[in-house]
Amino acid sequence: MTAPGEPAATDSPQVLLERGVAIHAGGDLPGAEALFRQALDLCPDDPTALYLLGLARFEAGAAGEAERLIARLAELRPANADAHLTLASIRHWREDRAGAIAGYRRTLELDPERLAALIGLARALSESGDHAAALDAAETAVAKAPADADARMALAGAHRGLQDVLKAADAFAEAARLAPDLVAAHVGLSLALSDAGEAEAARAAAEQATSLAPGLCDAWVALGTALRGVHDPDAAVEAFERALEIEETRAVAHLNLGLALIDLERAAEARAHLNRVLELDPTSAKAHANLSSLYYLADRKDLAKAHAERALAIEPDMMSAHQNLAALLAEEQRPEEARVHRDRAYVERNLIVTTASRPRGRVLILSTTESGNTPERHLIPPAHYTRLLWFIEYATPAQMTELPPFGVAFNAIGDEDLAGPTAANAARFAELCPTRLLNPPARIARTRRDLAGQLFRAIPNIVTPNTVRIDAAEMTARGARDAAARAGIEGPFLVRPIGSHGGKGLALVGADAAEEPPPAAQAYYLTAFCDFRSADGAFRKYRAIFVDGRPLPYHLAIADRWMVHYEHAGMEHHPARLAEEMRYLEDPAAAIGASAWGAVTAIGEAMGLDYAGADFSILPDGRVLLFEANATMLVHPEVENGPLAHKNPAIARILAAFRAMLA
Repeated sequence: MTAPGEPAATDSPQVLLERGVAIHAGGDLPGAEALFRQALDLCPDDPTALYLLGLARFEAGAAGEAERLIARLAELRPANADAHLTLASIRHWREDRAGAIAGYRRTLELDPERLAALIGLARALSESGDHAAALDAAETAVAKAPADADARMALAGAHRGLQDVLKAADAFAEAARLAPDLVAAHVGLSLALSDAGEAEAARAAAEQATSLAPGLCDAWVALGTALRGVHDPDAAVEAFERALEIEETRAVAHLNLGLALIDLERAAEARAHLNRVLELDPTSAKAHANLSSLYYLADRKDLAKAHAERALAIEPDMMSAHQNLAALLAEEQRPEEARVHRDRAYVERNLIVTTASRPRGRVLILSTTESGNTPERHLIPPAHYTRLLWFIEYATPAQMTELPPFGVAFNAIGDEDLAGPTAANAARFAELCPTRLLNPPARIARTRRDLAGQLFRAIPNIVTPNTVRIDAAEMTARGARDAAARAGIEGPFLVRPIGSHGGKGLALVGADAAEEPPPAAQAYYLTAFCDFRSADGAFRKYRAIFVDGRPLPYHLAIADRWMVHYEHAGMEHHPARLAEEMRYLEDPAAAIGASAWGAVTAIGEAMGLDYAGADFSILPDGRVLLFEANATMLVHPEVENGPLAHKNPAIARILAAFRAMLA
């Protein structure tokens, strides 16, 4: 007797195929495949056997064998549209897009009404970069079957490829309406809305996708992207981490997680994920460009330059990579080469608009392509303010009067030493600006370091060390000591390149120390050094921020050496120093003395800026030693529950005052 499912010796191919179809329907896939194969052995060119075995092998994961079987069927039945469509679909799955496109087109020659061929053709063309042809195919599919969700998805993909994100979003939305459980439609809708700047709607679509398919990596990537769009980087990090729990090797999830970590200023973690992107996809220009930015900030210039150059080799028009190379070349005193990259970055894209998710207003921000801009991300947070970032050096005459609407303008070009290329355009716009312009350029110009004595000399209880500006040629010819002596500055004295901040390039030249060559620059400041050591042997540097004329304490850094920077002072390791800082933040007049705080207040009044800051110390006789006063001062919140979180109430007062001024 023949066991159930076993072929009898006399079974015909037809019987074998029928029995195989029956047991396939019952779930016995290997048994069905064996019967299909036996039928084909008996009749090698049987079309049904070729078709059924081809599908079975494809279902079993043997796509190469499946393709060969169906290709043989198409050869035997050249007028069979089903054979060509199946072959095209298998080739499409195997990423043979040229073969798939040819197969879909052959199917349509045989059967112009075949909807699946139109949809497959549109998708394969989109994936091949021929988005215009993809749109033609997708529009034909939608015209034939307006209620077909897959046709709408193909249309959405074509529109997205053509960068028409609003039409793509409409098509994805219609696909989701037609097939509410189609997760890909919700994911595509979310990503298209994120591209269009409609972040809240993007989040809603992504949340629908994650509820339908919580185990789908793409759904969490879409949610993380939307959360970055609504400027919630903490939640975005959680979403991208969830995506990577599902699919650890997904490069796009590592990339976006890296970007979210950059938003949170967690540079080391961001670098790790961006480097992982390059392990998975060495052609990611965005990963290279962002690594370039991170290495630049970390003062690892060789790596910054290498990644910027690699990004541009992959994507020659990438704006951020050109920005980084321009900055690096400028620091190397190669201004002409730097200018080439600035032109590539900004000539066509000098105005960047970021739409707020919870808008309180629209702010035009005047910026320079050089460094030295006022750090304004925390002052004007993108979640609440639609930001029109304008690199005014590249402004066109028409832009001066034809900008998109804004409620207030803020001149972020805070360093007069670096305002040169922008000065004429900024001054012209100041005359034409139809709204209030915060920090007018003419007032910024008075805050140059060598003008401090002139600006503040009338204020009682202020010490402004003598500062002179020396051109590079004189410094090279005579050296710092001789240049200082000719300017009437006796040692010890400080040397710093113009436009430098945060102690970058700053050196103390003492009476007995060997003179080190200064870093290359166009010019330098030489400043008489005043020993500001306190009675306990430590050095103190206070920072006050002026907002709309009001002085507000920001921090106190106490260090054991003269070059005091808060981020390197190690305040978190000294409870007594933190307690002293708290006293300053809570009541600055009591902490440093009423006369000293009155002098600090007068510094702000003399500058007359809407936003600025001053770094200073208190000498043993109670006078204020002014280090610098200008508009380039950084204010940023500290990590909640971190060792410096005690600063946040004072920081919140500064940010609230600034936003009240914006209003």
